[in-house]
Amino acid sequence: MLKRRTLLQAALAGAVVSGCSGAPAAPPVSPENPFTVGGNAPLDVVVSEEYGGFAASAYRKKYTSAVVTPKVTQQLSDELLPRFAAGSPPDVALSTGDNALELGRLVKDGALADLQQLLDAPSWDNQNAKVKDQLLAGLLDVGRYDGTQRSLNYIATVYGLWYSAGLFQRNNWEVPRSWPDLLALGTDMKAAGLGPFIYAGTHPYYLLELVLTLAAKTGGPDVVKRIDNLDDGAWKDESVTRAITAVGELTKRGLLAPGTAQYDHIGSQKRFLASKAGMLPCGNWLENEMKGLVPEGFGLTMFAVPALDSSPALASGLHVAATAPFLVPEKAKNKAGGLEYLRALLSADVAAQVSSESSQLTIVRGAADGLEMSTALRSARDLLTAAGDQVITWYFDTWYPAFATTAATTTAQFMAGGLQQSEWTARIQAAADKLKQDAEVTKYHRD
Repeated sequence: MLKRRTLLQAALAGAVVSGCSGAPAAPPVSPENPFTVGGNAPLDVVVSEEYGGFAASAYRKKYTSAVVTPKVTQQLSDELLPRFAAGSPPDVALSTGDNALELGRLVKDGALADLQQLLDAPSWDNQNAKVKDQLLAGLLDVGRYDGTQRSLNYIATVYGLWYSAGLFQRNNWEVPRSWPDLLALGTDMKAAGLGPFIYAGTHPYYLLELVLTLAAKTGGPDVVKRIDNLDDGAWKDESVTRAITAVGELTKRGLLAPGTAQYDHIGSQKRFLASKAGMLPCGNWLENEMKGLVPEGFGLTMFAVPALDSSPALASGLHVAATAPFLVPEKAKNKAGGLEYLRALLSADVAAQVSSESSQLTIVRGAADGLEMSTALRSARDLLTAAGDQVITWYFDTWYPAFATTAATTTAQFMAGGLQQSEWTARIQAAADKLKQDAEVTKYHRD
């Protein structure tokens, strides 16, 4: 398998631009070429992460005369917005990071192509299956705007609770299978002189994430779907009430590590890796974020948020967020090539390379199976496999970030003892109702 730097250098340097007089006739539609890509047409790829260029090799292998020029930049908006405005955007782009494109604005301007034709096209690996059939269920909605697929979010971010397998083994602790088990384990950890539970107190979204995952596991996916859709009384749902009450038990029983409310994400993660705390809620980017700081023999491992009781609606439910949106501009010079590039990106081989070299999972079903990987990534992959179609997703935090901040801050106040459960519910529901009535905010809907 080519290393990333070698791959990108080959993509950039391995072909020669050749001129031609007049546009050649487009090839016929076929399972091998569903978008009628012109084999001589150059492909302009601009990405914010190096793995965004990994499909260049597969594309060039198929279209040997094509020049593919993946450019990696951290200044995506600065570089691409003028190009969109001038009507000369790239053929395909990956938008992540602090300088990411504002996709809602581009959608409103009609600047992004409809990707449904990509999803309905034959898979790169199997012409008898559609591209969408090879992808994890439930992870495409985030890229839909008013029912139209405008972006394809490629990375599957798994959320759960992290622990040290080495620490658990030394203390004969077992991974909790239910919320009561987790509280009992926390009591044992406290007795052993360990702060049982720690989180980024200055980033309370992690707490809200925990509450919503518990609520969805208890009451099913419609619980968070109603929250996304700003349905009346969605935050008063019994499953949500039970979830916030259960998480509040961590405070009531004194199971939070000292100083938790004051730590940021790095501070809390360092305390956890120093075995000053036993459990930490976070996504599976943790390993990459703390690279070089995980102690030898720590055994960084994730387990799924356990259910509240023995009869959850989603026994294997797992919160998974599809991130890293790829897009094809509507005015791309080689729009067919952009769609074909994404089809190659969604092949099993390219997706496996992304997981192997970037320590991340993709939305391509089973692409990471059989790969050698760390305990951290392997545990996330195994949870994702076990979840099957019980993937829990929500989008209000992306659609309405100001409201999400309000909900997270209110959750932090509740955990600090400043609010009763009824006050937590009332405040967030009131904020949701206000948002629903605000005509200045564009609203989105999940089917």
